[in-house]
Amino acid sequence: MKNKALDEVQRLSSGIILFSFMTGLFMLSLWHNYVTVHFQHKHDPRDTRSSRTNIESSDKKKTRPARHSRPLSISSATPIDLERDQENNIEYDRTVTSKLSMDSDACVSGEGNGDDNIKMETNVSQAPYAAENPFQNIALAEDTRLVADLKYYYKQYGIDIEEFEVETDDGFIIDLWHFKPKLGDVVDEAKREPILLLHGLLQSCGAFASSGRKSLAYFLYESGFDIWLGNNRCGLHAKWNMKKLGNDHSKKWDWDMDEMVQYDLKALVCHVLDSTGFAKLSLVAHSQGTTQGFMGLVNGEKLYASDFKLVDKLENFVALAPAVYPGPLLDEKSFVRLMANGIDSPWFFGRRSFVPLMMAMRDLMVGTKIFSFLSYVMFNYLFDWNDALWDRVLRDRNFLFSPVHISVKLMQWWLSPDQNKLSFKKGSEKIFPDKKTWFPVAKNDDDSGNSLSSDNLHLNPKRQNSDDFPHIIMFIPKQDRLVDGERLINHFINHEANSVYKIWYIDEYSHLDVLWAHDVIDRIGKPMIENMRFRNAE
Repeated sequence: MKNKALDEVQRLSSGIILFSFMTGLFMLSLWHNYVTVHFQHKHDPRDTRSSRTNIESSDKKKTRPARHSRPLSISSATPIDLERDQENNIEYDRTVTSKLSMDSDACVSGEGNGDDNIKMETNVSQAPYAAENPFQNIALAEDTRLVADLKYYYKQYGIDIEEFEVETDDGFIIDLWHFKPKLGDVVDEAKREPILLLHGLLQSCGAFASSGRKSLAYFLYESGFDIWLGNNRCGLHAKWNMKKLGNDHSKKWDWDMDEMVQYDLKALVCHVLDSTGFAKLSLVAHSQGTTQGFMGLVNGEKLYASDFKLVDKLENFVALAPAVYPGPLLDEKSFVRLMANGIDSPWFFGRRSFVPLMMAMRDLMVGTKIFSFLSYVMFNYLFDWNDALWDRVLRDRNFLFSPVHISVKLMQWWLSPDQNKLSFKKGSEKIFPDKKTWFPVAKNDDDSGNSLSSDNLHLNPKRQNSDDFPHIIMFIPKQDRLVDGERLINHFINHEANSVYKIWYIDEYSHLDVLWAHDVIDRIGKPMIENMRFRNAE
């Protein structure tokens, strides 16, 4: 009885504090959007501050990247300007979009090489839209009504979306959505390679598909793949099998990243493979989804029982804005620091759902322009990204499928400053040790020329060939200060066999541009497909 009374008092306390928290965030976000940006006088809408980590290859792999370019983009008149470092398997995408907006005065000076002397004179608050895009009518032709149901939009493209409820081993009911091929489709469904898409923190997998014909999900489907959209617990609508939870309501929110990797990712992968009959699938993940993927691959020997190993279920792992190491923004942003300092206290954030007021507002307002706008300005203020490279007409649609229910315990995993807790902020080097090899291959297939002793290895046992591991493809935005992509690059070029991975380092992109930039098909979608491995078809 005493514990229940204490819990109720903490819920009341956290409710009052969270209401104040959200009110403060709301006011600061509006001030930032309408006032602060007008005093910044930024010529370049990108965040050109460097990360605290420099990309440094080992002496054996030092090389000067060779400049080249891809053919004209199908969605932009700007050629894709690349520097290729073949020794380290990195493509440096130096492209700068030459015209930013139909309704802004934009000019570019310089050679388009990503240097800081590039001038982009534009009003960032106008959210520029790529005026030179010859296919801009694709975006303009999209239905501008705001309907929080992907089926509504995809029926217009002749695609049905099947919805499945998948139960995890620990009793959570998670949503899995499937693009059902059109009648008379020339690509036989049984021959489509399965791709599972997995979303980021506070998002659902609607983020991969909300841009309609300009989304990665639609592009991959039209390219002949079998598309599955996976959602984590508790998603847009929290559901549980209470019998598996022992009818203990406290277990509804007693989970963090470990359970999402052990149970959610396993359940999604197994359902897709069982449904398609394939032995392996390709996992395409964004942000938090990449954390799940890397944890399952790197620490699977510890996390999974003997009947399942993620490393043996994936043909390809595509990581968009991979969240493996924390970026400087977690320490720089005052509101994020405030949230981190209070996240461990049940008096501030409670012990159950994270900011339930946020989800209550979504239930009341989703589908209105004001909800999408407020979602944009709040996340823009918190994480310092903007919509300078997005299709403006689609921005409101992109916020229809977030936020989602998550646990306070999950946010503690991400933000806790407690040195005694294993959190992303303070313990990422323990989860993903920089100086150890995660995907060891035998010496004759290790193109670094280094012999790997047991002291150099993390958890995965050595395998004979790099093909025995999933092919890892990473798209790392330079303007992403939420995570430290450069540190991840350093790990791979210095401690992994080159044949295991491929990296794109994109000067112009930030954390969400890898999903919603106007040219995301050309700079993410096409190179992704060109470099994926498909042995199922052999």
